[in-house]
Order: sequence, then structure tokens, then C-alpha cells
Amino acid sequence: MKSLNLFVLLISASCAFQACHSPETRGTSSDSSNVDSSQASTDGGGMVADTGFKASDSKDTKTGDVTNQSKVDGDEDTFMKTAALGGMMEVELGKIAQKSDNPQVKAFAAQMVADHTKANNELKALALKKKVLLPAEYPADEKAHVEMMKKMSGVAFDKHYIAMMVTDHDKTVALFEGGINSQTKEVRDFAKKTLPVIMEHDKKAKAIQAALK
Repeated sequence: MKSLNLFVLLISASCAFQACHSPETRGTSSDSSNVDSSQASTDGGGMVADTGFKASDSKDTKTGDVTNQSKVDGDEDTFMKTAALGGMMEVELGKIAQKSDNPQVKAFAAQMVADHTKANNELKALALKKKVLLPAEYPADEKAHVEMMKKMSGVAFDKHYIAMMVTDHDKTVALFEGGINSQTKEVRDFAKKTLPVIMEHDKKAKAIQAALK
């Protein structure tokens, strides 16, 4: 069964983010890259998340798009947009996973909804303050994968969902570790506050995955 990798972009954005803050490259800006969709095994894996945003996105003053008024630099802009897309997906998949008959999976999914909803709201408030236009929906491939997961059930769904959570949270940890290097204090503080929560999710997902084998 095809499964796309949601956070291939996350780790790519994280690497690019960290490079922008290295002594060799500080002072330069980087556009977010286009990422090709990839396939994973039927046991899980994540999704490709191509936001379609670039740090150089321009503003249309007639429509009120304030992208180029952003008060953060290009790599911070990319970090915030990538984190927003991943957070939205965690909430939606967590809601879908409430259908699980496995108490551990169901409890974990409920925690994903609660924790990521809180983080998403904090990120939205930060984006509004810094005039960063966050993505509002997923690319078509991600939408199709969500619909596919809605049709899955039983142990097959549990294994697929938890495997995704392990892969995705590993890469999200790396993304937020990069976010801690932000030049902007508010972005840096958001990354520092959220990282321990994501690390705890990663730990729990791995424990559940081991129990499902």
C-alpha cells in the first residue's frame, strides 16, 4: 500500500535552517525546496509535505497578502510554515485514530490532538504577530493519503499510524532542534517550548510500536 512521507520536507527544512545559521552561511537566505513524493512500506512511514511556499513569496497588496512584510528571516519563515503543516496533519490523523480498538493507540492519538492543537494555536498567534502567512491546507497527495487511512481498520491501521508517528516525530524533533537556532526570540522560544513535547510523543510512539510487534 502506498504511503507518503509527511516529514521528508521537515528534515530538509531543518537541515536548510541549520545551515543558514552556520558561520559559513550566516547572512544568506534560502528558499524552501520542492520535495518529490516517496513511497514507504505498508507498515507505515510518513507523508511528503511540499508546502508550495518559498521564503521569497511576494505580497499582493490588493488582496492583503502580507507575506513579504514578514518580520522573520527566510529560514524562520520556512520553519514556521513547515511546523504548521505538520501540526495540522498530526491533529487530523489523531482524530482519525480515535477509531482504533487499541487503548494505547487511542490514548496516544487523543494526546496528539490535544498537544498539537495547543501548539498550532500558539504558532498561529506567533505567525499573526510576525506577519507570516501559514499554509491552510495540504497538497493533493496528502489529502489522498488521509482519505486512504480513513478506510483502514484494525491492527493494520494501528501499525500504519504508529509507524508514521515514529518516523514523523523523529524528523519533527530535528526540525525543532533547528528552530532553537532562530535569530528571532519569539520563534526561538516557541521551538524551545514545543521540542520537549514532541520528544515525549516520539518516545511514546516508539513504545507503542514495540508493543504492536
